[in-house]
Formats: sequence, structure tokens, C-alpha cells
Amino acid sequence: MQQMLAAHDIPARVVSQGVPHFGCGSAACLQVLAKDQWTALLLLSPIEEETSLDRDP
Repeated sequence: MQQMLAAHDIPARVVSQGVPHFGCGSAACLQVLAKDQWTALLLLSPIEEETSLDRDP
């Protein structure tokens, strides 16, 4: 995910969220600048699939 943002010139860093979970490591998240937040969310969000209800009759 960080590489995808970097490809679009959006600086990001991985931030640890703290306590490890049962030997699986700790949760992490990507941090971006406030000005890049919405662009990053759109780039990393799943693609919406067209349904039969979305089509015009």
C-alpha cells in the first residue's frame, strides 16, 4: 500500500499501533499528510462493482 501511494507521489509512513497481539506482531497503519488523506483513501479503497440496479433500463 505504501508503494502504491509513493507511485502517486503521496508520502506515507508505517506507524506501529502499539501492543503485539499473541505473538503475531503489532498492528500497523499508514500515515499520510492531511492534504493527501482523501486521495490516499480513494486509491486504497476497493473498486465498487457495478450491479444490475446501477444500470439504466
